Amino acid sequence: MKYGIIVCPKCKKGKAVNLSNKTTKCYRCNKTYQIAKMKIFYRSNSEIKIRQEIGRINAKIHTNIL
Repeated sequence: MKYGIIVCPKCKKGKAVNLSNKTTKCYRCNKTYQIAKMKIFYRSNSEIKIRQEIGRINAKIHTNIL
């Protein structure tokens, strides 16, 4: 799988990441994370599916379901 979705533990915002990268930076709180240490909520090779799932995951987070 090429792409994944992580959730920033600090600001609780879902973000798509390229799983071949080692680190990523949250665009909201500016914190840097090592991808290997993060929980991957969804994996896919399709950018379209990743975008759809980010919306779903962020909606769950904001309604406190996740």
